[in-house]
Amino acid sequence: MNNRQTVKIDRYNYASGRIRALEVQLMDAGQTNRLYEARTVEDIGRVMADCGYPSAADPETALTREMVSVYQLMQNLFPDQDFVDALIQFHDFHNLKVILKSLIPAWPRQTAAAVQPIPPAGAQEADLPESSSLASAAALESLFLKPALVDSNLLFQAVRDRRRDLVPAWIYDEAVQVSRRYLATYDVSEIDMGLDQAASRKAVEYAQRLQFPFFTQYLARRFDLINLGLLLRTRFLHSGTTTLRQQLLTGGTLPAGQIADLYDAPASQILAFLQDKPYAVLSQLVESFGAPGTAARFGLLADNLLIDLIRSARWALRGPDVLLAYLIAREMEIKNIRIALTCLRNGLPAAQARELARDSYLNWR
Repeated sequence: MNNRQTVKIDRYNYASGRIRALEVQLMDAGQTNRLYEARTVEDIGRVMADCGYPSAADPETALTREMVSVYQLMQNLFPDQDFVDALIQFHDFHNLKVILKSLIPAWPRQTAAAVQPIPPAGAQEADLPESSSLASAAALESLFLKPALVDSNLLFQAVRDRRRDLVPAWIYDEAVQVSRRYLATYDVSEIDMGLDQAASRKAVEYAQRLQFPFFTQYLARRFDLINLGLLLRTRFLHSGTTTLRQQLLTGGTLPAGQIADLYDAPASQILAFLQDKPYAVLSQLVESFGAPGTAARFGLLADNLLIDLIRSARWALRGPDVLLAYLIAREMEIKNIRIALTCLRNGLPAAQARELARDSYLNWR
C-alpha cells in the first residue's frame, strides 16, 4: 500500500450530484429535536421514515439495514475504493475483537515464560493458539458490525480453526500479534489496545496512499480526539503513564509523545496545551473528568468537533469530500437515533435527553 493513488476530482461529477440529492434526507435541527422529544418508539420511527430510513419491525433493524445500504451505495459510487475500504476496515477489527474475546476461554493456559517472542507479521511459525471451542459465529451475529471487508463468519472460522488461508494476511497476522500480547499477560485489554492501534495504522496507510487532505484531516481529528479521551480517562483512573503510552494511536496531528507527557502535568498545563488548538472546547472537562456525566459530555463534544470539520465539504462542488461527508454525517445521525432510543427506554426526561444530541450536519437548514 505504498504506491500513491492519484485522486481525479472530475471522476466524481455524477457521484457528487447523486449525494447532493440525498443530502436533503439528512436530519436537520428540527427533526433532531423531534427525535429527542419523542415519547414512544413509534414517534422515533416516524422521524426515521421522514429521513428515508427503511421500514423494519423495529428501529434497530432499520438502522442496521441503513448502515449497510449507505456503505453499499458508497462502494458503488466511489471511483477510488480505498476511501470506503479505509472506513470499513474499522468494522473488521471490531469483529475480530468480538471473535477473539469469545474464543480466549477455550485457549490452553500457559505461563508467560512459555510464550514465544512475536515473530514478524506473516511469518509462518507464528500462529494462533489452538481452540477447543465448537462455537459458531451465529451466537455473535448481533455483535458484528456490517458491512466488513472480510465476511465475519469466515473470519470466525479462520481464527477458531487456525485457517490462515481463508482470510487476508493483514487481519490474520494482527490476530496472531494480539493473541501473543494477551497470552503474555492474560489481560483482555491487550486485545482492544492492539487492534485499535492496528486499525489506525491501516487507516493511515490508506490516507497516505490517497493523499487527499479532507480525508487525512478527518482521520487525524478522529485519532486526536481518541487520544485526548485516553489522556483524561487514564489520569482519572490513575492508570499510569506506561498504560497511556501503550494505548495512544498514531496518525493524529497531536504527537502521541506530547499527550503522554501531559499525564503527570497539572491541569493548567493541559489547558494551555489545548488553548490554541481545535480542541479547546474540551478544556471544560480537564478538571472535572470522571464526575457523573462527563464521559458522555466528552463524547458529545468530540462528535460535534468531527461534524464541524466535515461541514467544509458543503462548499465543494464535487469530489470525494462530498461523498465522505455524507457517509460520516449519516453514521453520526444513526448514533443520534440510537442515543435517543436508549434515553427513551431508560425514561430520561426529554430536556435531559436533548442535551446528548449531536449537532446536525445540515446546520444551515
